Amino acid sequence: MISLKTLAAAALAASLCAGAAYAQDPASIAATRHENFKKLGGSFKGILDELKKPAPDLAVIKTNAKALDTLAAQLPTWFPAGTGADVVPKSHALPVIWQKPDEFKKDAGDLASAAHAMDLAAMSGNMDTIRGALPALGGACKACHQTFKAKDEH
Repeated sequence: MISLKTLAAAALAASLCAGAAYAQDPASIAATRHENFKKLGGSFKGILDELKKPAPDLAVIKTNAKALDTLAAQLPTWFPAGTGADVVPKSHALPVIWQKPDEFKKDAGDLASAAHAMDLAAMSGNMDTIRGALPALGGACKACHQTFKAKDEH
């Protein structure tokens, strides 16, 4: 039988671990989010650049497609409350992300689905299938940016 003291200690340990996950300051969270988006965009660009070549390197496409799939699945977790432009002035994240979380999660889910489809296409090794997965992926990126990302100033 587990003692009350053991249960209390376990509860305290769990709460400390959970608190540590949220102890990161908003600027650090936003900076990590920005880096993740750079990786996401870089992976998409890597696929596009490869497909422009006369003989695309399938290994490069597969690596980038896997990165896209992994990152896109994580995207909704990059936006905890308190990490928007109101707290982190250089953030391009619009307040609507937090005002309409269900809409944001839906669009993020569409991106994750399109990224997964690209990964499956890349694993198939068929260049026509890979090219066929591009419009949905690009469309998912564009849809999210139109609603949830501030326009670049430059």
